[in-house]
Amino acid sequence: MPLCIAFIPAYTLIDTIFPENKGNITMNAKVELYGWEVSPYTAKVDAYFHFKGIPFNKIYPNAYTLARKIQPAVGKMIMPVVYINGKKPIQDSTIIIDHFEQQNPTRAAIPASPKQRIAAQLIELYSDEWLPMAALHYRWNYPENYNFIIGEFGSNALPYFPKFIQNKVAKTFAGKMSGYLPILGITSNTEQALEQHVEALLSLLNTHFAQHRYLLGDQPCLADFSLYGPLYAHLHRDPAPKDLVAKHRNVLTWIERVQGNTSTENNTLPDNDQIPDTLIPILSHMTQSHMPLLQQTIDAIQQWAKEKHTGDKVPQRLGDATLSIEGKQETRYNLSYGYWMLQRIQETYQTVSEENKPPVDEFITQLNGFSLLKEPLHNHVMLKNCRLYLS
Repeated sequence: MPLCIAFIPAYTLIDTIFPENKGNITMNAKVELYGWEVSPYTAKVDAYFHFKGIPFNKIYPNAYTLARKIQPAVGKMIMPVVYINGKKPIQDSTIIIDHFEQQNPTRAAIPASPKQRIAAQLIELYSDEWLPMAALHYRWNYPENYNFIIGEFGSNALPYFPKFIQNKVAKTFAGKMSGYLPILGITSNTEQALEQHVEALLSLLNTHFAQHRYLLGDQPCLADFSLYGPLYAHLHRDPAPKDLVAKHRNVLTWIERVQGNTSTENNTLPDNDQIPDTLIPILSHMTQSHMPLLQQTIDAIQQWAKEKHTGDKVPQRLGDATLSIEGKQETRYNLSYGYWMLQRIQETYQTVSEENKPPVDEFITQLNGFSLLKEPLHNHVMLKNCRLYLS
């Protein structure tokens, strides 16, 4: 669920009014990363590029760039978007990382062994699709964030306009974003449960990082970049939840570590497809809340696809689902995007040979609610220009 911006009527403005606002990371013009610091998916790609040692320009796209350059190219005003040598852009943080992994296989960010790859992909799924609910809650339900966020959005969207105009446009956007909370199941009924879930997650992570530098061991990987995205862009930068993260010193150190120049580290992932013992409770905590929601998405797509054909566009919303958090329940939109990410994890599992499956199956049984990984999906989808299609 990448950050989508569909609010700025910038079509009458000209390039001279809106020169692109470039960030500090400027080593080479061949790779350009378009995204804002407030975007968790931009943070995810940023951290990945640093790990791989890929030179890139980081560009904070203004309203005109989003409306006239990015939207026509990928279908939405969305971030992150990556241009390579100015050619057709790549959109979606997962697709971006896949592309660069294929082009730069040295020092892989996606683990090769099955248990470690499944663990990394599972954390990516949770970080991209479930944790943003908590991130949005902490950002938009706490008044002390308001001035900071308005300033961030206004200065990025309209960098050369007076402050009062920046604020007016940003406030319109803030109203839209806060309006999304109920459709995601974030209400007064679930807010406290959501915070309990996050605090439990941070406590488990703090214990883990007391023993390990990164999620899977001593080398960062896809799991770290994915979880870093919402923890850095929302919980670490926004004023309200910043103290919450700071209370967990080991988590804060990990955020700073991933944010740094990890390309100079020479460590490796554990041998023999080992998973750190302290990671199991973290994965179980993630799956316990997320898998029931994903099961409802699977059921909805299976029902929808009965009378559909290859190439048909999958609706972004497939009716409603029940969100369950720490014993609290709320109705929310049943969004389809997570299905595609779960499909990727199932594909990893299906490639494991029968003789090598027992240790993988043993690992999966330790994860609450993740047994659905072993049941092949009835329908296959593909992602193109921000939308899913039946394939």
